Amino acid sequence: MAAKDQIESIFSGSNGAYLADLYAQWVENPESVDPSFSDLFMMLDDAHNIIVKDARGASWSPRPLTDILHDIDEKAASTPQKTTQITHVQIEAAVHDSIRAIALINAYRNFGHQYAQLDPLKLAHRILVADLDPKTYGFAAQDMDRPIFVGNKIASFLPKEIHTLSEIIAGLQRVYCRSIAWEYIYLQDLEQRHWLMQKIESQGVINLAIEDKKRILQQITEAVGLENFCQKRYVGVKRFGLDGAEVTIPALHALIRQAVQYDVQSISMGMAHRGRLNVLTNVIGKSFTALFYEFSGGSYKPEGISGAADVKYHLGYRKTVEVAGKTIELSMAFNPSHLEAVGAVVEGQVRAEQDRSSNKHLAVILHGDAAFAGQGVVYEILAMSQLPAYQTGGSIHIVINNQIGFTTVPEESSSGYYCTDVAKVARAPIIHVNGDDPEAVVKVMQLAVAFRERFSTDVVVDLVCYRRHGHNETDEPVFTQPVMTQAIRKHDNLYKVYADKLAKEGVISFAESEANWNEFQEYLQESYVVAQNYRVNEMEWIAKEWQEMKFRGQDRQNFSTAISHDIVQKIGKALSSYAEGFDCHPKLIRQLEVKAQMFSTGVGIDWATAEALAFGSLLVEGYPVRLTGQDCQRGTFSHRNAVLFDQKTQQPYVLLNHIQPEQAKIDIYNSHLSEFAVLGFEYGYSCTNANALILWEAQFGDFVNSAQIIIDQFISAGESKWLQMSGLVMLLPHAQEGQGAEHSSARLERFLQLCAEDNMQICNLTTPANYFHALRRQLKRNYRQPLVIMSPKSLLRHKLAQSPLSGFTDQTQFLPVIDEVDPTVTDKEAIKRVVICSGKVYYDLLMRRLELRCELQSEQITLVRLEQFYPFPASELAEILSGYPNAEMVWCQEEPENMGGWNFVDRKIEKILREMNHKTSFVKYVGRLSAASPATGLASVYKAEQATLVDQALDH
Repeated sequence: MAAKDQIESIFSGSNGAYLADLYAQWVENPESVDPSFSDLFMMLDDAHNIIVKDARGASWSPRPLTDILHDIDEKAASTPQKTTQITHVQIEAAVHDSIRAIALINAYRNFGHQYAQLDPLKLAHRILVADLDPKTYGFAAQDMDRPIFVGNKIASFLPKEIHTLSEIIAGLQRVYCRSIAWEYIYLQDLEQRHWLMQKIESQGVINLAIEDKKRILQQITEAVGLENFCQKRYVGVKRFGLDGAEVTIPALHALIRQAVQYDVQSISMGMAHRGRLNVLTNVIGKSFTALFYEFSGGSYKPEGISGAADVKYHLGYRKTVEVAGKTIELSMAFNPSHLEAVGAVVEGQVRAEQDRSSNKHLAVILHGDAAFAGQGVVYEILAMSQLPAYQTGGSIHIVINNQIGFTTVPEESSSGYYCTDVAKVARAPIIHVNGDDPEAVVKVMQLAVAFRERFSTDVVVDLVCYRRHGHNETDEPVFTQPVMTQAIRKHDNLYKVYADKLAKEGVISFAESEANWNEFQEYLQESYVVAQNYRVNEMEWIAKEWQEMKFRGQDRQNFSTAISHDIVQKIGKALSSYAEGFDCHPKLIRQLEVKAQMFSTGVGIDWATAEALAFGSLLVEGYPVRLTGQDCQRGTFSHRNAVLFDQKTQQPYVLLNHIQPEQAKIDIYNSHLSEFAVLGFEYGYSCTNANALILWEAQFGDFVNSAQIIIDQFISAGESKWLQMSGLVMLLPHAQEGQGAEHSSARLERFLQLCAEDNMQICNLTTPANYFHALRRQLKRNYRQPLVIMSPKSLLRHKLAQSPLSGFTDQTQFLPVIDEVDPTVTDKEAIKRVVICSGKVYYDLLMRRLELRCELQSEQITLVRLEQFYPFPASELAEILSGYPNAEMVWCQEEPENMGGWNFVDRKIEKILREMNHKTSFVKYVGRLSAASPATGLASVYKAEQATLVDQALDH
């Protein structure tokens, strides 16, 4: 009998049933069968049913034994019985071969990526790891041509039931070990694994249509051509070129082309400086003329628009293009040199688009290999990808892996096997692909988009390339990477590699490719000539709703922030009631009753209620509101309780979403424990939707410095560098209350140090009404500015820190400075001391002054509150101080002298006093001494220090 016939006999008819019976016995009692079969069955794992004639096909979860036996009985009854007798030894050997072959197949699915041909330079040595070595599974050289039964459903690249071992290995290496390496077996979702496996193993040899190959070559011609042109035309000028990784351009084109097939309406991209200029022009559509104008030192901004501007490889762009007969908007986010920070911003931009229209918006983030492995914000972004507050339906991550970070080699930049290992936390498939195989790259991008569309999860594509020059065009890489540099200098560029390939295939002659190359070089030269007289006339990259806003230096206006009594009462009703049948906690019911009393009496409006009035009034006017932060639904200090939870079902109930039938929506999300990525996300959201109030609340203001990059590079400087406005509100709990160095300071002084050119607003408020107006002011104006509020802690429930309803209606407005409010102070000329302060210390001063007045010791001291530090309200403060011609001026703060507002206000107040020819031009400081730590952790020390500074301020 031939070997093939013998294998078929073993796995058919009564022999198959016999194996199934043995398997059944083993499941019930492993010791009831011969040890040799017991060992074999233990190896089956998910593939156990393959042994019994592949009754069901490949499976990742155990199949009920009754189903297997039923199928085997039916197959045995319908299969003609062979007369040849098969011995127990032959059955055992055949089963053993099948199990070992299946184990080898699964090993390639798990580890085949380690043997793939990924390095274009061929410097990485391919070693057949033990998991992929047939010897590991007991096969020897003489076994390579032996037929083995694997079934016809275990792998689609093995169409027959019986293959030789060499055929199996060849198929596995064709699928898993060529230009594409797949990592997906770790995915927990069964459907995702099966879907990917089917796509991977059924694709066979990549065979694109001729027109597709020509289109890819043209894209490569333009990508390589631009870099070559700039290298010759702008010698020694930094551009952080894409040289060596030009396959990124056809990769993005393939992604976009696939995305429009799913009716994606916009793609928002974020990337670092490497290759950015190439993507801006060759993908998004920025003109080469504009690019060359910037190379010559020209600004991207029209004349008359002020700002610091930025280097050309940080700039963004936006353009609507037509692809495959469909329209799609492409945009590139502005970004700093701080690697990976822009990723969170892009995610926020896409979520903003999805929230106001549809989910047909896609985030594409391009990374560097060293940064993807090294920057912690990458993990933060991946960790938020499936969270309700931040999910965007899956993002496409493309790693431009040039196998080096500046001068740092992969062995020094990551502890993982790949730079992409971190992406596994997001349950994202990871696909590695050789950058010198553009057709494989295109196929991978098509599959990545299809996977994202099907499963709404992230996908990571690792483009393994190289960097032809140094970190920048003035850098010499041979000093630190001599071997790689020599290999690169001998290696043809991608245009030459692919043009040669297509010429050999007869797709397009090399002469025709060269003609196309020369034509593109002529076009670049023409654009260069035009650029000499080019001027920017319009800001076409700015979305229409933002073009309607006024930039710094233009006619900026604030409008009324007060609301009507009717709106107040309507919101009050929503804030003090809930749906019928909702099981509310008794303590929260009491809080709602207190709120109802506030609105009925018109007094006692606290901080949380004022905030809700601001939110609610904007919702009624059609402005959406979004608030995120750690524990913000309840509030760190249990003051907000904006989302109620049914005590039986856990179902949430958002009070402010039930004001009236026609209103905008408020979203309040508890964030994960992240500041960097979360703040970046909210900034991106705020830069996209100009007509929504976006707020981020820190658990304590002290933790905001975990997001310092977003503050320094984006929030404070975004408009100056990129004309990118933001109306983001940051709520940072801040005050000295004896809670230690990490629960006392939002580092007010650092924010003030960033203030210039009317770039943002910094407030330390003392009344709920002023908080209300500050929030509404964010949208009731013809421009947008970030607002940073040193928000209160103990004042949230302070009996004196309340406002009457009259402070929210009629002609009321935000007050940047509040004069003395004590009606007994009538003779201002008699005042001997004006204490200027800000924030919570005002109430400490106020209560102590009341005590001292009882002792008749402080009748000649008045309190003035600076509510807004920046923009500094010089005229408002001057008007108030001029009313106290005979008073000395004191600045009182509870922060140490080297912190807080003192160093910011000192010279500004003195200037005001000099300009009004005041009696004194000197401001006295009262507060804590300079300190390394912002606060003591000892309550007793805090109380003593606070009492001392308050008494000093009141001259007691």
